[in-house]
Amino acid sequence: IIYCDQEAEMEIVDKEQERLAKEQMPEGKKAKKLAIIGRIAFLVVMAIGIYFLDYWRGLSEEPCPISVENITVIPGETTVQELIQAGYGLSDTENKEWVMENYSGYFYYPEIVDPTAEADSKSYYYMVLVKDGLSYGKVVIYNDAEWQAKPVTECKVSALEVASYDEASNQAMILDIPLLEATEEAISERLQLEPEVSDSGQCMWKKGRYSVTLRPHEEGDGRTIRSEYKLN
Repeated sequence: IIYCDQEAEMEIVDKEQERLAKEQMPEGKKAKKLAIIGRIAFLVVMAIGIYFLDYWRGLSEEPCPISVENITVIPGETTVQELIQAGYGLSDTENKEWVMENYSGYFYYPEIVDPTAEADSKSYYYMVLVKDGLSYGKVVIYNDAEWQAKPVTECKVSALEVASYDEASNQAMILDIPLLEATEEAISERLQLEPEVSDSGQCMWKKGRYSVTLRPHEEGDGRTIRSEYKLN
């Protein structure tokens, strides 16, 4: 048994020496270089593939600007500070009063959120975009910091939704299309994309984490437009 083990070990050593000797020969060196070049070429092809995958993904994810009166909001980029600089404030959706005037009524938002207040990490807040107590749309803001609270002013806009009944809605636009002219055909042509259509007639166009929603109102020719950016 000992003899067989020694014989096997000698055979392994001989084969290893034979392999090393072949590597030192011109043919062996050439084969080794080709193997290294092949591995490098594979890594280069992989890197190029990853680059183009990210590139095409980037092309499919296009921000969808939405405008109200005097500011254009790009969900995922526009900050609350920019909204404040444009003269807007944020109010709680429930903190409102019904006001009757000339046989019609509207909601009035008497208080705005303290912009120095801190937003919890990884949190979304559903608010009303207001100016002089009047609603200009509904807005979602978020703090994407993993572990850190930050001032509301540093939060970004995740979504902005404007309806025909909001203040100055005649100045609202989606993708530079006026709200009153925002139709399924017009938005599809601008985005070069067909929407997902629900039974209620709501249309949604998705481009990666960005989306545009058009929702017709049940009565009249009113509509609601929404531009959104989702973190996940």
